[in-house]
Amino acid sequence: MNSASVLILHGSPGSGKSTLARTISELLRAGGVAHGVIDVDELNLVFPSPRRDFWLANLAAIWPNYAQVPDIHVIIPTVVADAERLDQLRAAVPAASFVVCELTAPVDVLKARVTEREPTDEWRESLRSWVDHHAGRTDLEEIRDIFVSTHDQNEDESAREVLRALGWGSF
Repeated sequence: MNSASVLILHGSPGSGKSTLARTISELLRAGGVAHGVIDVDELNLVFPSPRRDFWLANLAAIWPNYAQVPDIHVIIPTVVADAERLDQLRAAVPAASFVVCELTAPVDVLKARVTEREPTDEWRESLRSWVDHHAGRTDLEEIRDIFVSTHDQNEDESAREVLRALGWGSF
């Protein structure tokens, strides 16, 4: 029987979700491990969006294609808004083992990262506000299974720490 393992890389804007997903993917590829990355941001690139959960419906629609790959490891970088959204994610990828890894860094580091990467003042300000919102959440311990800090180590070290915590090979 095929089994899929899903890693949700969760965290504030600027925490390194997309960057770490690519780095983990490269490490798994080098190790010959069957895997895929599903970029939620890409699943939601439509204007105007027909509904708020458009990306979630897209995830559910494509999941059977991933689930048929024997013993696949799937990485999904996204912000888990709350416990209800986590339940929705689990429903969209049924019959998979599921781990949520929260990525974090100090608020000033997160704000500097989004300020550096975003092309407009409007986007920079919006994401800095989301950093503040995320920092004020009180439900993060309920959502995450593991916790990795991304500010005191490089991408490769952070990726290896996540993989070791998951037991996805000897990295």
